[in-house]
Amino acid sequence: MKKIISLAIILITIIMILIISFFALRQKPPPIKASQQTPAYDKYHYGIGDDERIIDFGTQPNAIFTSENLFHDRILQQQLAKEGWRLREHPFRNGKDMLPYADGRLDVMVLGDIPAFVAMNQKRIGIFALCRQGYNSIIASRRITPSELNGLRVGYPPNTTAHFAIDRTLNSANLSIKNIISIPMQPDEMEQALRNNIVDIIISWEPTASTILTIPGTSVLSLSDGYSYIAMDLDFTTRNPNIQKAILAAHFRATKWARLNEQNIKTALIWDRKAGLIFLGKSSIEANEKWISLLRKETIDNPSFPMLPLNFTNEQGIQYQQFQFLKKIGTLPASADWKKICSKVYFTLLPAIIRDAKYWQIDTFDYSSEKLYQTKNGGR
Repeated sequence: MKKIISLAIILITIIMILIISFFALRQKPPPIKASQQTPAYDKYHYGIGDDERIIDFGTQPNAIFTSENLFHDRILQQQLAKEGWRLREHPFRNGKDMLPYADGRLDVMVLGDIPAFVAMNQKRIGIFALCRQGYNSIIASRRITPSELNGLRVGYPPNTTAHFAIDRTLNSANLSIKNIISIPMQPDEMEQALRNNIVDIIISWEPTASTILTIPGTSVLSLSDGYSYIAMDLDFTTRNPNIQKAILAAHFRATKWARLNEQNIKTALIWDRKAGLIFLGKSSIEANEKWISLLRKETIDNPSFPMLPLNFTNEQGIQYQQFQFLKKIGTLPASADWKKICSKVYFTLLPAIIRDAKYWQIDTFDYSSEKLYQTKNGGR
């Protein structure tokens, strides 16, 4: 009898260990191997100051319509060359990676919402135009409601607008971030994670969101606005106002060129894809109907693009909500001042350049099929 009892105790103990192990694994999913190590940004060649007369431009090759056109623009090349300047590209995986180099090493940057706020709060950085105005999508492996988020495994890049999106959606259901199992990951890790059942939900921007939605059964739970900006070092722009205007004019010219016809959009997508392949070794971007529609939706289909949203400084708007969220999670200090941020949002410069369209040749288009700038160190 004692032997039977002992065996029963051992069996119960084994079952309890298995149950505990199951929940422990659920709480701490296995880490996802990054697709690529962080590039050695410190090895890029930066020219602080104006002695070299080189514009150090931080780009994000894994995104659409952010800056590639500028490196093919012969008119911009000629306008810069008149004053002895040229562009030099420094590719980064994301805006967060650029922040340490927004100390005078980068003159121009493509920054998303959160890195832009951090840069404007910490550095002499301002924003001057939009690169993108799209959405962060919360995508579930099955159709659910916000109240069903409780206890689910959610993959997102922390301290981003994706983080903001899930926080706001949770709050709408009287939940908080503590009610979910947060799994930090980058967008290029999300498809694998969802297909392998490592997460139940991902939050990301385009082009990742569209790729994830090709997985059978996936469904969009909610959307949240997201923006990317052309940001510039304010000391650089103060010293070189005409160079700044030439770059912004080129950005607006690229917008007008893309609006002319579908072939121009396809060409822009081919350039974006090639940039991603060179830097990351892969790109989901294609010059097809899906991507043409996506580029239109996030850029040129909005009549005001690439103007900054005029309600940016409104305390009822999405940017102010993002600002307050960043203070709540500690990405921005409690002392961060909204007025200081707003003082670095330059609404009027791009419209002034457009009014002087003839001088800046905004309605003339001359693009090279290949990049016009090549460097041996520091990107291209």
